[in-house]
Amino acid sequence: MNSLKKDIWDSKLDADMNVRYWSSLARRYNQREKAYKIFLGIMASGTVASWNIWSEIQIVWKLLSGISALMAIALPILNWSKMIQNTTNVAQKWHQIKIDYEIIWFSLNHGKSEDLIIEEFIHTKKKEVLASKEEADLPVKTKLLEKCYNEVLKSTGL
Repeated sequence: MNSLKKDIWDSKLDADMNVRYWSSLARRYNQREKAYKIFLGIMASGTVASWNIWSEIQIVWKLLSGISALMAIALPILNWSKMIQNTTNVAQKWHQIKIDYEIIWFSLNHGKSEDLIIEEFIHTKKKEVLASKEEADLPVKTKLLEKCYNEVLKSTGL
């Protein structure tokens, strides 16, 4: 495999891994936020609705009330809504980059001039830089990254 072809292939796989990673991370934060909000909603309505039950088992009521109060304080600090928005935006950018590389790969294998392919490749590499800038403030979950990497290898037969 010549150098250009290898670079395009590697970039295509890297973009695929990034799409999987950022999409998975966005789903993870979305599920966490939803679970926290459901718990807080249940606690807020359940506490008032069942004062008679809670009077029998006060320690449980106090414990759950304390947990829900701490969660209500922590939720805005964790700011998962912003994290969901940011990871979704990055995933969308990587998805477009992945599509661009797939088009370049297709063009490379169907006789498009190498000069045009190089131009498109450079343009897409510049898009990667912009996507990477948005990743700077986002967390890196090593195990999830490895999982997504292995999914890419498996999906391509490597």
